[in-house]
Amino acid sequence: MFFYVFIAVFVFSWLFEFVLSAVNTNYAVSPKRTIPDVLKDDISQDDFEKSKKYMKDKSKVSDIYEIIAFFLNLFFIIYFLPFTEKFVSGISENVIVQTLLFFGIFALISAVAELPFSYYITFSVENKYGFNKSTKKTFFGDLFKKIILSVIFGGIMISVVVKAVESFDNWWIYVSVIIIAFQFIASWLYPVLIMPLFNKFSPLENENLKEKLVKIAKASGFDISKIYVMDASKRTGHSNAFFTGFGKSKKIVLYDTLLSQHSDEEIEAIFAHEAGHYKMKHILKSMVFSVILMIIIIFTVYFITESDVLNSFGISKIYSKLAYAFIFVSAVFSFVDYFLNFISRKHEFEADNYSKKFVDPEYLIKALKVLNKINLSNINPHPFYAALNYSHPTITERIKNLKR
Repeated sequence: MFFYVFIAVFVFSWLFEFVLSAVNTNYAVSPKRTIPDVLKDDISQDDFEKSKKYMKDKSKVSDIYEIIAFFLNLFFIIYFLPFTEKFVSGISENVIVQTLLFFGIFALISAVAELPFSYYITFSVENKYGFNKSTKKTFFGDLFKKIILSVIFGGIMISVVVKAVESFDNWWIYVSVIIIAFQFIASWLYPVLIMPLFNKFSPLENENLKEKLVKIAKASGFDISKIYVMDASKRTGHSNAFFTGFGKSKKIVLYDTLLSQHSDEEIEAIFAHEAGHYKMKHILKSMVFSVILMIIIIFTVYFITESDVLNSFGISKIYSKLAYAFIFVSAVFSFVDYFLNFISRKHEFEADNYSKKFVDPEYLIKALKVLNKINLSNINPHPFYAALNYSHPTITERIKNLKR
């Protein structure tokens, strides 16, 4: 019975999101859509049509990948994972070795399936619209680094988790602690060790801008004197700014593309928005909620793996049971993302309002318009799709809020 429930939940969760995405694309690129009134003075008709073509091209590739990935995962669930369990069991009697081989094979096949689509998006679609600045050497170099990092950190975490599952009765408690610890370690290591592997960071040279940004940061409780510029332009034409790390690993990072695309006042407004997230503890609140959700998910996985409901899949090893349980629980809890996006949009409005304390809101409005135009963003998402999937309010909603 559970076998059919499992398949039904997996298929429904994927189909719901796939159809919703298709509805959004068709709605956004429809000839009926027009430029919103708040953007008419800043976005030309040519820019508008170009943004619709960009979305359409990306959606075509994404849809093909999603369909292939869906059937591949369905094949894994029904046939391949039980076969893989038997295969790795014949190679070694050590459960840790079996686990690493099991998940390694799954990850390898998934990566190989994704690679041509990622390559095509980067060197065809992103190239076509002037966003890709990456070379093939950089692309494959980044891929190699990601694989090495995944093998090291993923291998360590999976090994420790399986060891805990094998060693303790109420293992969900220990696994929760292990994963939370790994998350904090990763948050500390990311700006110190991981980010420099992919990008170069240099101090912000514009002293006038630096002084203003440091003042905003300190007023927001992020006491730091160094602001770094990241060489994002060697990979992309998109721009961003963010706070990262904690303790002594804290960093404030600006994309070099941000500096080239915006005035100092616009950058100050964008930065004040990011400072708002820190000041109002949005990052901390998100982390707390994520930890609570993760514990609930791990307990649910524990409940499923300790019962006999997975027997119908023809598996017996703990790592296989964990894989099936996580796939099922991920499908069930995927709808929680809609609630998280609702909270995220609320936080974005709050951060926008916070930025008004430091900069005239017109500068953030101007920055949003520039970002939207440069990034060829979708300015007409389907309302239902945006309500469920958008982590940020639409640009028209943000502009109206800033003008209040």
